[in-house]
Amino acid sequence: NPGFESGATSWTATAGVIAQNGPSEPAHSGTWNAWMCGYGTTHTDTVYQQVTIPSTITSATLSFWLHIDSAETTTTTAYDTVKIQIRNSSNTVLATLATYSNLNKATGYSQKSFDLSAYKGQTIRVYLLATEDSSLQTSFVFDDFALNTK
Repeated sequence: NPGFESGATSWTATAGVIAQNGPSEPAHSGTWNAWMCGYGTTHTDTVYQQVTIPSTITSATLSFWLHIDSAETTTTTAYDTVKIQIRNSSNTVLATLATYSNLNKATGYSQKSFDLSAYKGQTIRVYLLATEDSSLQTSFVFDDFALNTK
């Protein structure tokens, strides 16, 4: 369910995060996405999916599309953030692949990709952790995940 088109099946998420898009935050493709934060109040959202990367692969690449919309006006302070993490099945953080914030706001989606080859033969969680401070909304909208192995 990489584009969330089947709702929250195969993903575990904070209530209301995975939903059919509205006109203010459309999906990258299809009609569903994962829309994290965007409240303009202190808030935390999580989304994760547990996957097993076969031990026989030579490469594994995680990719997804991300749109960041923010009412924050600063160009220097990250008030609202989303972390892209790899966790084990016990929920221990193994790595933080990237952190994006209100400073990364942009029009439209951009594609992100990460090498997960180091986790071959392991069951991991692709984990998104978004936090928002007490004022001025930042929305982190994800769509079209893929984990390609060779």
